[in-house]
Amino acid sequence: MKIKYLFPLLIIMLTVTSCEKYLDVEPKDFTTPETYFLSAGDLDKALTGIYSQLNNRGVYGRNLVFDLAFGSDEAFYKRSSAKIDPIVYNADGSNNTITTTWSSLYTGINSANLLLANINKPVMDETLRGRIKGEALFLRAFFYFQLVHNWGDVPLILTPTVSGLEVDHARTPQKEVYAQILGDMITAEGLVGNIKDYGFSGRVSKTAVQGILARVCLKMAGAPLNDVSKFEEARKWSEMVIKSGVHKLNPDYAQIFINHTQDKYDINENLWEVEVIGNGLSNPIYPGGGFAKKLSVRNTSAQLYGYAEVGATAVLYRKYDDAHDVRKNRNIATYYFPVITSGNLADTLTFLPTDIYARDTGKWRIQDEIAVQRNPDFGPTNFPILRYADVLLMYAEAENEVNGPTKLAFDALNEVRARAKARNFTTVDAPNKDKFRAIIQDERSRELCYEALRKFDLIRWGIFINVMKDVENDILNNAPTNLQYGATGYTNVKARNLLLPIPTLELSLNSLMRQNPGY
Repeated sequence: MKIKYLFPLLIIMLTVTSCEKYLDVEPKDFTTPETYFLSAGDLDKALTGIYSQLNNRGVYGRNLVFDLAFGSDEAFYKRSSAKIDPIVYNADGSNNTITTTWSSLYTGINSANLLLANINKPVMDETLRGRIKGEALFLRAFFYFQLVHNWGDVPLILTPTVSGLEVDHARTPQKEVYAQILGDMITAEGLVGNIKDYGFSGRVSKTAVQGILARVCLKMAGAPLNDVSKFEEARKWSEMVIKSGVHKLNPDYAQIFINHTQDKYDINENLWEVEVIGNGLSNPIYPGGGFAKKLSVRNTSAQLYGYAEVGATAVLYRKYDDAHDVRKNRNIATYYFPVITSGNLADTLTFLPTDIYARDTGKWRIQDEIAVQRNPDFGPTNFPILRYADVLLMYAEAENEVNGPTKLAFDALNEVRARAKARNFTTVDAPNKDKFRAIIQDERSRELCYEALRKFDLIRWGIFINVMKDVENDILNNAPTNLQYGATGYTNVKARNLLLPIPTLELSLNSLMRQNPGY
């Protein structure tokens, strides 16, 4: 999505591309801590540099949204040719996608460490200093959250690395990493600003921190830590967002995702999103994001580039068991593009109701882009890290785990379903905690599919392997012969895939690093 202001920032020997809305500055020359961090403006520019890592290819520019997020019961890799990639669970530590994401996350952490080490340097307004500190603390914690739930024990580094000789760092136990994440985020919650003061959701706000704290606590309550005391904390943080009165659901489900593509901010629904600028045609320095092109309905015409590299699973299709649920036909495309031979964009064709294995994902659609020129590889679509619907479902889940299927739990769940035009669930559907938990597990998929949460959810619930094998059996037993190759990734899944492999490059440089089991 287009944003108003953007600049590159050099910090020490690290170059990052910034895409934050609230700054408008010219590129800077090579600089060092001794000649930087001298003013409030310097701190704010450095903060923008940290934000820029979110849109890096290794983070939400592609990898955390596509290669490392898919291969679940929501979508399968829709290419029949052999591929070595984490999306089909056959990659090892030499894989470039895995290496890039590891490196990108630690780059963001080091940028945050550098800013935090110099936060008290300039003379400035203390409220502004606190806001910058809070956002930097939160972003560092968020990068660590991505590392720890993907790799398990990871080195916890809290001071800036300024020398290429500082490479030996032992893995820190997950429990300690999560403790640091919680501590930093809780501190940040008291320092950051309010989203209504910003007017857009590309920047960390108080309710965004509260919502992500709920997500962190739900992960800690599940596998592998299984600290069930964290369910109460998840309930508390998600309830704080709800009771703030700041957010509400967009009444039109499809419009949420159209807004992501058309430079329209909806701070009611979106608590936090990764901002993307353009598609690289008007300004090739800023190429835009790549995830939407990978997910869009396949079409290689000059007008509408889409590659459909993942396809919707029949398992997800069947989860929409209410005929009135508007989310099914938005999330799972009802149409396809015919082969284009003339160079002109043709009308779409409609799938038969029985064609449930051939369908592409449809949540973000290239037709919604408003640019006249389109890039075959990059698009303007923002990525939602946290939506209000997710907060409601997290609250319902945590409330059920703490108090059982109470009216409060049903109310939060049914608020999401009402927007989808789906029927309310009642105690007849979920008379006990286990039944309600199963409903939440399906509802999160119906509402949040393709938003880089499903694999994360399945692992924390401890059902990842079993669910993946169920999808494998479904494809092999029910899919048309020409689509049964889609079972490959599910066949490859083993216990080792609960975590990613430590990059080979890290192992070769860091003498204290050890590989994850099974790799």
